[in-house]
Amino acid sequence: MNINTTDIELLKKTIIAASERAIQSHRILEEKVTLLTAEVDHKKQLLDSILQSIDVGVVFFDGDGIIRLINHVAEKLLNVTAEGVVGGSSIKAVIEDEVITPENGKPFFAIVSRSDVRDGSGCTIGQVLIFKDISRLKQLEEENERNRRLTSMGELVLRIAHEIRNPLGSIELFASLLSSDLRGTDHGDYANRISNSVRMLVNALDNMLRFSKDLKPRLEPVNLNDIVAEIGREFSELFSHDRIVFDLGFDAPLIVNVDRGLMRQALMNIMLNAVQSMPDGGKISVKIARRESGREVELSVRDTGVGMDEETKAKIFEPFYSTKDRGTGLGMSITASIIKAHKGTVRVVSELGGGSEFVITLPEGKGGL
Repeated sequence: MNINTTDIELLKKTIIAASERAIQSHRILEEKVTLLTAEVDHKKQLLDSILQSIDVGVVFFDGDGIIRLINHVAEKLLNVTAEGVVGGSSIKAVIEDEVITPENGKPFFAIVSRSDVRDGSGCTIGQVLIFKDISRLKQLEEENERNRRLTSMGELVLRIAHEIRNPLGSIELFASLLSSDLRGTDHGDYANRISNSVRMLVNALDNMLRFSKDLKPRLEPVNLNDIVAEIGREFSELFSHDRIVFDLGFDAPLIVNVDRGLMRQALMNIMLNAVQSMPDGGKISVKIARRESGREVELSVRDTGVGMDEETKAKIFEPFYSTKDRGTGLGMSITASIIKAHKGTVRVVSELGGGSEFVITLPEGKGGL
């Protein structure tokens, strides 16, 4: 068979063209592979970013039960590292009754879900474990339930307080009448103590009742000295055997626009707190003076009691805070609310072993001298 030069040239051209097409096809395939690889890498990075960003723990087990993936949240909740568990078959924690207990961490409440992972053909290729820490939610639920019970109990206490207050008023009235009829006798002294003790009890009930509603003072010009003197007499009689001395220091009348009943309650709370801080007796000094500005009246109650540490001073006006085994912890909170309702201020100066001083500042009313 004779092959001429023309045929050879044609064959070369054919081979060259086929080679160029093959090279072109290869180049196109390489570009497609590069694009697909980049797309796969992008999707892997996106999936990894999603897994590391969500606030749930994710652990993936392959078909043989080997851990192949764990995200940062799961590492933190289980107190493990990816290097420590990937390749193994255990997350190093016990899951039981919605509680996850890590080997080296604190137990926590969690919502837990286990799901099979399937490929495109529907075959199971592994299992994913997903869990979310709901400890804070559980805590809020418990607090809500506790608040619900406290609210119900508070409503009951208020009803009882209203019921108790009426007969106490009668007891105080009749004790005062007996004290007046028996003045100068031992029995008269006993009746007077009963009356004063009932007033203390009524004051405690008033604290509870006023804590449950907004304070709306009915303002009128009142001589602050009169309120302090009245409370001083009652306390002197009530605590006459407790070795407590009352020193009331004021001269000229100082008029303030206040609700007499509320202001009396506020001052009684402070002075009762002072008495309770001196279990072995002591001195309570009350001073009233006009401030240099001429527009405010300052009242201070100082005791020689045990004093307060920094924590107590910071929390003394908080509701239900008390350093005593007995008491509602409402007295000083109500006092602060009453003074605030009168557009005044109250502060405490104290140190352990050095007694305490409560300083009240009130706007001076019309008629002040």
